[in-house]
Amino acid sequence: MTSPPVKQAGLAIITVLLIIALMVTLLGFLLEQQHLLMRRLANQNVAEQGFQYATGVDQWAARLLHDDANRSIDYWDEDWAKFGAPEQDNEGDEERFSLDNTSQQEEEPLPEIDFGIDGLSYKIEDLQSRFNLNNLATKNKVTLQSQRIVFLNLLRILEIGDLATRDELVGALIDWLDEGDLVVANGAESPDYQSANTPYYAADQKMTTLGELRYVRGFSEDIINQLSDYVTVLPVDNARININTTTPEVMSALSGSQAELDTSSVQTFLAQRLEEGFQGFAPNQIQAAQSAIIGTVPFEGSFVNNMLQTNSQFFKITTRVALGDFRYCSYSTVFRQNPDSANQSTAKVSVLNRYYDTICDEIIR
Repeated sequence: MTSPPVKQAGLAIITVLLIIALMVTLLGFLLEQQHLLMRRLANQNVAEQGFQYATGVDQWAARLLHDDANRSIDYWDEDWAKFGAPEQDNEGDEERFSLDNTSQQEEEPLPEIDFGIDGLSYKIEDLQSRFNLNNLATKNKVTLQSQRIVFLNLLRILEIGDLATRDELVGALIDWLDEGDLVVANGAESPDYQSANTPYYAADQKMTTLGELRYVRGFSEDIINQLSDYVTVLPVDNARININTTTPEVMSALSGSQAELDTSSVQTFLAQRLEEGFQGFAPNQIQAAQSAIIGTVPFEGSFVNNMLQTNSQFFKITTRVALGDFRYCSYSTVFRQNPDSANQSTAKVSVLNRYYDTICDEIIR
């Protein structure tokens, strides 16, 4: 009588165990892949939802800009400027005197759009309330010198660096924007950037985003952050300043004087915007605005006057969407055409550039 194959039975058990272990490992791998796939699909779904919310807000904002009845004056109390701002409870509005009580009683509240989520914020900013850095890209030498002084004045008002540092910042920026390789005073061209750890060339063209400043010699993150509320980047080299929405710092920088700057008279002039019933400075008040600018010595006889206006064409639409732990932000720069006298519909609102971010950490791009 033969003995049972003990060794073969043990080998069979080991084989079965190995197969089971392999199947468990494969099952775990498949479950992990399925989990990752579900998470990926969920993230894509939320991202698409955030994109659709942002797109809807952009179209809504563009419609507000398009429907602005008076394009000659843009100021803070218009619908586009209050876009996204919390509603204010104006006590005592029912006591306002009106000859037409019927119309007052029948007045319907402004429509509100419910997007179905709480984590949604949005706003429209007037980019012509700021100094356009691409103004320094002009090929007219006389105008360039004027714009150079304006930017130097703004740097001084904002207390950025000493005199030598400010000259270097302006010189480097002018070289970054001009088309030639000739280095201006205190400037920097491509050879100066070739010695960096990661060599690169000067752009030699207009900037497309404010974040491009980080590549220009001397512009640190702190300096860019200090400038961010007072400068912008527009695709033109002759952008004017809207006196209805600008800041005292920007308006004071238009002074032709390079002496000690004082913004007090400009602040007094702009304080009229806070008066009750203010409907915006009209074009015929531009001369008064020019007179308020400290140390006004108009370049070319009318430079300051030619740098001021009462309306705007460039705006920025910012949208932030929060869906659970997910964040989605949209930033759009738009251009609003001025209509002709006969047809309001010719004033189209077009998107110049748009970018999205899922971090929303206020990085200047």
